[in-house]
Amino acid sequence: MSVITDEILSDIRQTLEATSAFSSVTLGADEGAARWPRAEVHLASVDEARPDDRADARWCALASEVCIYVRSTGPAEATQRLLDLVDTAQEALRADSFRGQRCRDLPIGAATVIGPTAAKPKVKPPYHALTFEVCCHFESQEDN
Repeated sequence: MSVITDEILSDIRQTLEATSAFSSVTLGADEGAARWPRAEVHLASVDEARPDDRADARWCALASEVCIYVRSTGPAEATQRLLDLVDTAQEALRADSFRGQRCRDLPIGAATVIGPTAAKPKVKPPYHALTFEVCCHFESQEDN
């Protein structure tokens, strides 16, 4: 991963952590997690494109997945709690869509784009989880 990729993922993690809505926020899976609710930030992909007018630059799209977990014996209670946490997380991420000036609006997409919420498959009760994608766009200089 590049330095800017690491910085953007760290910014997403720190933004979620700053909400104080989660007992734990990690980059990557937290297999031994015993604190609830928790959030995990996973790198999904980094795609690059070359702008037509600058041979030394790359436009990059970093896709990450935010997974939010709760523990609850009641599915209705868990769903409402998850939706509240997703709203809190997405609101916090929208507050600085430029991720501390690391991202920018580009022809390939806005600085930060938040995707739809989905249920995380294969989560066994009493645990419940929702995910959403965060796509960040930035420009990088060609490495020589």
